Amino acid sequence: MNNKVKLLNRQSSLEFLPNLSNKLGPKIYIKRDDEGGRGGGGNKLRKYERIIADAIHKKADTLIIAGHFQSNAARELVGAACQLGLKSIVVCKSMIPEQNPTFNQNGNALLMKLMNAHIITIDAEDDFQIEMNKIANNVNKKGNKAYLIPFGGSNLLGSLGYLDCANEIIEQFQEKEEKTPDYIVTPTGSGGTMAGLIAGFAIAQTSTKVIGFSVLHKDQTIENIVNKLTNEIIENVKPKIDIITDFEVNTKFVGKGYGIPTENGNNAIKMLAELEGVFLCPVYTGKAMAGLVQYIKENKIKKDETIVFIHTGGMPLVHAYYNLYD
Repeated sequence: MNNKVKLLNRQSSLEFLPNLSNKLGPKIYIKRDDEGGRGGGGNKLRKYERIIADAIHKKADTLIIAGHFQSNAARELVGAACQLGLKSIVVCKSMIPEQNPTFNQNGNALLMKLMNAHIITIDAEDDFQIEMNKIANNVNKKGNKAYLIPFGGSNLLGSLGYLDCANEIIEQFQEKEEKTPDYIVTPTGSGGTMAGLIAGFAIAQTSTKVIGFSVLHKDQTIENIVNKLTNEIIENVKPKIDIITDFEVNTKFVGKGYGIPTENGNNAIKMLAELEGVFLCPVYTGKAMAGLVQYIKENKIKKDETIVFIHTGGMPLVHAYYNLYD
């Protein structure tokens, strides 16, 4: 499980946000997982280090992932495959209403085109798993070996990347504050990032609480996914030891649906850009930052507490949604 390919050159930085902290009250840091790595950076690279190592161990030469035309996960996988000399196939279908006339040609779609990505488009009603299996069978028949990437990289191997991240934060935060943060705040889509963080802080026996703001599911589904993955990580890393987890999943900031911007999310993007020169995105991090702002306003997070916000990436999405910022 610890076999990894190197996709990240170093630990991502942990930066204090002085202007945002002054505006909102609590001491807020940001973990820059948008930095580094090929293909534009982002949180999936941590997940792919073990997943792709597993693919290579199994002699696979073709990585297949499901996504949409603005998928961070797909763009990061294509970049990683380019770096490692592997083939990749992105099975795409429309999951987000087109936001402007160039929505499917800009942002992540443009970067994947520049990397000469092999994209296979399926109908919106088609089942991803069925179509991926068909494509994998065709790849194998031609003498290559296919490996299917789990949705969002959120299986045990992928989630362990965020146990690594939790350990990084503990080390970095200790140097800055001589303690662990009170809260970790993250967007959560397929659940692996959040599960790895929860497990990491729980195994380290900290008092840190992980708060995830859902950007995909509007119901109990995401909490169940996170719970299952967290328990799987703990059972594999620290079996037969009673470990207490502390987390919360909030589904109230999704808005109308995945990839559909919200007013509060857009305001949070503009606020962080103006105050700190840091760019969030309307699909993931903007909605999570909107949630954090609301929690502080409602005193769910106190002014004397400390927060680390996980920047999971998605900078290319700012360009895809250019019409939001007129």
